[in-house]
This record gives sequence, structure tokens and C-alpha cells, in this order.
Amino acid sequence: MLVASYLVGFDSKDTVRHLAVDNILPEQLQCLEIHLCSRGYGADGVSDIVDLMLLFPDAAAPCNIICLPSIPSNVVSHLLAGKSLQVMDFANGRKLSLLYPIDQQRCA
Repeated sequence: MLVASYLVGFDSKDTVRHLAVDNILPEQLQCLEIHLCSRGYGADGVSDIVDLMLLFPDAAAPCNIICLPSIPSNVVSHLLAGKSLQVMDFANGRKLSLLYPIDQQRCA
């Protein structure tokens, strides 16, 4: 598993548009599973800490499982609303469009 850092991109209306990463997306992007995994509450005791897990079964380790930790709540809301979110890899120019299945349960 690869735990990676990311930047959140917004448009002029402060709407979430993309996540930018650096040199983590595998060459094989066709087969992908997406999971939002909650791992408890933050220091305020209210906000949920959620990781975005990207699973690429056809990719070689460590890029077969990518964890983007502590996704901001506005990104989680964006995905749970069924809106598309692009992941852009700066190093190799790969782009991936994520669409979280509305009927999918979040990890515990």
C-alpha cells in the first residue's frame, strides 16, 4: 500500500474539482475500486476522519492500493453526492475520473 499526499483543487466558485498527486497513479487505470474509509473522529470529537482508498487490482505493488489520508469533508461530500472528481498525477500526466457509487457503503 502506498500512502500519498495530495492537493485539493477548486474552481472560482470554491467547488471541489480535483485532487492533485505526484507520481503515484499506475499505468493501468481501467480496473479500479474506490472506498471511503472512516477511521474515527478528529480532535474536535465531531468531524469524521475519512481516507480515500483507490484499489488497482491489475497494478504492481505498492501502487495497487493507494491511500489518500484525511480527505477534507467537502471532498467527501462531493463524492457522496455522486459528483465526479478528477485525480491528476503531476509527474506523468495521468488523469483519472472518480465517481463514487451512491449505493456503496463506506468502510468501517
